Amino acid sequence: MKIKGFSIILFAIIAFLIYGWGATGHKIINRKSIYSFPGVMSAFYYWSDSLSRHGSDADYRKSSDPTESPRHFIDIDNYPEFLQNGRIPQALDSLIAIHGNYFVLDNGIVPFSIIATTDSVRKYFDLHDWQKAMLKASDLGHYVADAHNPLHITKNYDGQLTNQTGVHSRYETTLINADSSLIIYTGDTAQYITNINTFVFGFLYNNYKYVDSVLYADSVAHSIAGNYGSVYIQNLWQRAGTFTIKLFKNASHNLARLIYTAWINAGSPLPTYIEESGIAAGNYELTQNFPNPFNPSTTIKFSLPKSSFVNLSVYDITGKLVGVILNEKKSSGTYSILFNASYLPSGTYFYRITADDYTSVKRMILVK
Repeated sequence: MKIKGFSIILFAIIAFLIYGWGATGHKIINRKSIYSFPGVMSAFYYWSDSLSRHGSDADYRKSSDPTESPRHFIDIDNYPEFLQNGRIPQALDSLIAIHGNYFVLDNGIVPFSIIATTDSVRKYFDLHDWQKAMLKASDLGHYVADAHNPLHITKNYDGQLTNQTGVHSRYETTLINADSSLIIYTGDTAQYITNINTFVFGFLYNNYKYVDSVLYADSVAHSIAGNYGSVYIQNLWQRAGTFTIKLFKNASHNLARLIYTAWINAGSPLPTYIEESGIAAGNYELTQNFPNPFNPSTTIKFSLPKSSFVNLSVYDITGKLVGVILNEKKSSGTYSILFNASYLPSGTYFYRITADDYTSVKRMILVK
C-alpha cells in the first residue's frame, strides 16, 4: 500500500484501498521464494504455504499501527541526490541528518525496512524460534515485493502527476488479479549476500527504471480501450506482462537470498522437529508417529485426544500438494492410515497433519 503523510484519519480512510501488488501478488511472490532455497535449507521448504498465507500481514497492521505505512515505499525521486546521481545516501542516519526526520519518513523507508527485517529473521533463526522466523520472513517478503513494484518507489505513485490517477490499483491489483495464472516462473539457487545494504539499494535502483514502463503501458492501453474494462486489461498485460513477470521472479529470488543470508548469519540452524504453529491457549497437542525414511507403501499413525476434523497431506519440496491422505472428521483415539506413495519418485517430501488449530509438519525421505 502507498500512503503519504501521517494523519491517522487519512490513514484509516486509505488503508484498505491500495495494497502493494494486492493480496494475490504478495501470495505469489512469497510462495515461490522457496523455489530458490538451496538444498541445505530443505528443512524449510514447508514454509511455502505459510509465507503465502501471511504475505499481507504487514498491510493489515496499518489499521492499528500508524508507523507501519512508511515501511512499504520510498518516493526516491523526491531526493535531489537521486535526480542528480541516481543514488541517495544509503544510511538512514545520514538521510535524516541531511533532510530531517519528517521528510525521510514522509517519503518512505522501504529499503531500511528490508534491511531491519532481514536482521529480525536472523535473530529468530538464531533463537531457533522457527514460527517467528517464518512470520518475519513473511513480512520481509512483503517489503521486498513492494520494493519490486515500480509504483512504490516514485513520487508519481498513483499517476497523479501525469493525469493517470488510479494507475496504482489498476496495475498492482486489477491486472494481477485478472492475469495471475500467467505469472509463471521458476527459481534460481539463492546465493549468500555479502553486503545487504548494497544489495537492497541495488535492486531498488534497478526497479525504478520500470516506472516509465508502467505509466506508458497504462496510457497506451487506455487510449486503445477508451475505458478501464477488459480490453484495457488485455492491452495492459500485452505491454506490461513480460517485465511484470520479471519483477515477480526477481522479488521471489531476492527474498530467498535475504532469508538464506539471514540463516547463514545465524549459524545455519536446522530444526530437528518442525512445527508450523505452536499450542495456543485452548488448543491441544496432536501427536503422530511418522517413519523416516519411508517406503512407497507406508502406514502413518496419529492420535487425537478429542473429536476433530483432520487433514493429512503430503507436499513436494516446492510446496506443491501431491497427495491428500485423509480429510475428514475423526473421534478421539489412535488411527493408522495406509498411504501408497508408489506413484511418487524418490526424494524429499513433507507430511502436514492438521486438527482444528494445531498444525505440524515433518520432512520425509521417500526410499524405493
